[in-house]
Amino acid sequence: MRQLLLAVAIVWLVADRATAQCCGDCNDDGSVTINELIIAVNNAIGGCNSPTPTQGPPPTNTRKPTATRTPNDRCPFSLTDNSGGRLCSFRGRYNRGCGTDLDSVLATNGTLLSVAIITMLQNPPVVYFEARVDSATSATLTGWSTDNFQTINPTAGTVQLNDNQSQLVIFPNDPPFMITGCNFVQYTGAFTGVTGSSAAAAAAPGDQQGEDGFDRLRAWQDRPIPDLAAP
Repeated sequence: MRQLLLAVAIVWLVADRATAQCCGDCNDDGSVTINELIIAVNNAIGGCNSPTPTQGPPPTNTRKPTATRTPNDRCPFSLTDNSGGRLCSFRGRYNRGCGTDLDSVLATNGTLLSVAIITMLQNPPVVYFEARVDSATSATLTGWSTDNFQTINPTAGTVQLNDNQSQLVIFPNDPPFMITGCNFVQYTGAFTGVTGSSAAAAAAPGDQQGEDGFDRLRAWQDRPIPDLAAP
């Protein structure tokens, strides 16, 4: 009872400070009602209620999303696919110490592949590599030609489609030829797009001329090996 009387006394002493947070005359009408007295007593005993916090905007995520490779960043077919009329274009160097960037196009029928490289020369304007497909990303070099395999120059090495089909690598065991005095050591080209109408595409597999090149290469690979000791 003494605590209640003390609280009432405190309320009356501060009733003129009606705008205080622990109010006595809460509605500022000059008098303290029973309800206001109860509120004041509760505040005097338990402390004033803290204002309800306001919720700010949700934090924003400033981290940039990780870039993901889209299908446009790579060749849409693997070496074991039949590319049909599609030709994947690449651009890269064939010698780190000399030479220049050259464009190339890749086509495959799932068993054999052909790469036509634009030499930037008047003669020959295009050199072809052919390889036998071993897997979706690798093939074994068998020959090269400057006349769409009317004549074939045997060679050995590998062709690889690396980095999720975005990089083409042609790696002969030995340099098969030179371009303007620079040995063709290893061609590493980055994917630049899918084409079917460039100058390279006109000479590369995918049209009838290219299919004839595949047929000539297949016939050459299946030829009987001559016996040099035979009379």
